[in-house]
Amino acid sequence: MIQVGEIATKDLISPIELTVEDAQATEKRKAQAEEAIPPVYFYNQKIISSASEKIKQFFESGRALLASNPAISAKEMSKNFSENLGIDLDENIFASLIRLKFPADLEQLLSDILTPILSQEIILSRSLLTHGEIEKGLLIIRGKEEKLIKAGEVLELKEARNLLVSEINNLELPIRTKNLLKVLAPAFLSPTINYDQAETDLRRLRARNSVEPVSYTIKKGKVIIRKGDEATAETIKQIILINQKISSQPHWLINFFGLMVLYSVIFFFTWQFINSAAREENKLSILGMMGVTLLLSFLAYKASLFIAESLESSLSIISLEKDALTYAFPFQFGTFLFAFMSSTEISIVYTVINSLLAAYLLHGDYFVFIFALLGGLAVIYGMRVYISSARGALFKTGVMVLAPFQVILVIIIHLIQQSFGNFSSLTTEIFGSLTGGLLSAAVAFVLSPAFEMSFGFLTPTKLNELTNSDRPIFRQMALEAPGTYHHSLIVAALAEKAAEEIKADPLLVKAGGLYHDIGKLKRPEYFSENQNPGYDLHRELTPSLSTLVITNHVKDGVDMAKKLKLPRRITEIIRQHHGTSIVRYFFQKAQEKYDPELHKIEAEDYRYPGPTPRSKEAGLILLADSVEAATRSLKSPTRQNLKRVIIEIFNAHLQDGQLDDCGFSLKDLRIIANSFLSTLYAIYHPRPSYPGFDFEKKEEKKEEKKEGNKKNNGYDYQSTEEKTSPDKKT
Repeated sequence: MIQVGEIATKDLISPIELTVEDAQATEKRKAQAEEAIPPVYFYNQKIISSASEKIKQFFESGRALLASNPAISAKEMSKNFSENLGIDLDENIFASLIRLKFPADLEQLLSDILTPILSQEIILSRSLLTHGEIEKGLLIIRGKEEKLIKAGEVLELKEARNLLVSEINNLELPIRTKNLLKVLAPAFLSPTINYDQAETDLRRLRARNSVEPVSYTIKKGKVIIRKGDEATAETIKQIILINQKISSQPHWLINFFGLMVLYSVIFFFTWQFINSAAREENKLSILGMMGVTLLLSFLAYKASLFIAESLESSLSIISLEKDALTYAFPFQFGTFLFAFMSSTEISIVYTVINSLLAAYLLHGDYFVFIFALLGGLAVIYGMRVYISSARGALFKTGVMVLAPFQVILVIIIHLIQQSFGNFSSLTTEIFGSLTGGLLSAAVAFVLSPAFEMSFGFLTPTKLNELTNSDRPIFRQMALEAPGTYHHSLIVAALAEKAAEEIKADPLLVKAGGLYHDIGKLKRPEYFSENQNPGYDLHRELTPSLSTLVITNHVKDGVDMAKKLKLPRRITEIIRQHHGTSIVRYFFQKAQEKYDPELHKIEAEDYRYPGPTPRSKEAGLILLADSVEAATRSLKSPTRQNLKRVIIEIFNAHLQDGQLDDCGFSLKDLRIIANSFLSTLYAIYHPRPSYPGFDFEKKEEKKEEKKEGNKKNNGYDYQSTEEKTSPDKKT
């Protein structure tokens, strides 16, 4: 490297921009700031009350001694006061006080005289003012008040005594009383201010630290020394500083590795939280979505920084600062997505991580972290409480909650920083905060369908679309399997109301109830609700084959769900809505038909393939499906009969282990049973009779005619319908 006095053989140009501190100038300013702080003295706030208390104690003690020993001598009393109170007075003074019996009016007069003197600044001697008081004065602190006074304004103790004597001489009192006061009063006089070394040093340190470093900037591209010039000490210093700065800059690979380790730790703890808070089927989707969203946020913030820097440097008509444009960044688009698609807990976790990311990219700005964090919480609140669950809630939350709230945050930040001087910057930040709120909502609105599809999230909007009665699958069910369609509507209604009461997902339950039996569309005629009276295809089948036909509607339903591209959670409800329960009707029929010694009838051969319900929503559909089918068999659906059916169905599934994995508590089951009962009774409750009609007699005639046909043909259609109702029996 070139040395001082050498001639440069080439131009040396700074490859970086460097701010260099002028250490000597900075130290000089610090010393000046420290030197300007005057010594601090504290005024003793209790000095007047202490003096009054001491005077009171002096007179009370004297009166007490006289009361106990009226013949006490002045010498004895002088000795007593010297030993006990530390007050040394001439015996003649005590003789006068004994003669006057320590009068209360003298006590009060002494306190009144001392009070105005003690309220002034008194020191023992000016010779003790060795901390620069003569030049700088004294900073007197009285409680919350501070006052700077000159050294000449402070009273020495002897000056205070002279002032006290002067004040006593001016009083209109008897000579003896004045003389007595002139001796007594100085005994209770003491310094009122004390030098505080610690406070003085602290204030000088604060003044020193408050001085901003004196610095100058070496611009990138600046010629440090030209070819042929002689190197000076200042030139060499600049070259050394530039080389040190370049060598101290971390390599991007090290920085990248550090970030990877940091975010690995963050994602580890995030995964632990998701693992305990999220649904089993959503855990990986949530983690994957969080990673993708944070990556997109990183790219969006980087792009926004680039745009802000470009605007700052390119616009000449309007002055825009990069820091002011920061508030226009779409900080909350990821929070919108999580608040729309996942739980509040997961949304809050994402908001915290996203706020840390935003603050990191903006050089650890604490206020950016606060701005992003509180803005995210406002989004979560708006999406969960204030606005409906449709996709339009993204825009509504952006306009009605986030944008105005971010304006409030900007104003709060300026209040904290006390920076209202730059009106142009404040206006830009307010406009930016409005833009950022609207931009975040717009980006989330555009991305939400892609995220729903990519990560399999089931939003309320999607569920509302899936439960639309105009969908082709429902029209097909209404035409080809009307009984199944009607059954599905009732199951959906039963389960949805119960879901609301146990805090499950009512929209998901409604969708599951409508779709749970779509597999019956493949062979609708094999299910009793779609059969005409007297027409039973199971009559020609063996019990095992009938069981296979019945249980296959679950597999067929799953296949149809995949073709319809139904969400996975609805598909799982279809798969689990019978669990591994037994098709009881055909199991009993097989036991009746076959000789147990020749045919071994196993209950496992007559079960649905399962699995058992893995969520409360799937468990609700299982219970609602079974209860609805069972109540159809009641000839008299009274409230008591309905209650008995519900209890028996619930007990049967509990004993069979069908509800072991869906997370129901006994309280949940009781709430569900009461909900089912109220809904079913509302459906089946008796109606008032129609005037002029007698429907029951007509029905009796029909039954008699049917009975006659049955006897004529030798076949009981009604009995067959009741016996071969496999769906009702299961």
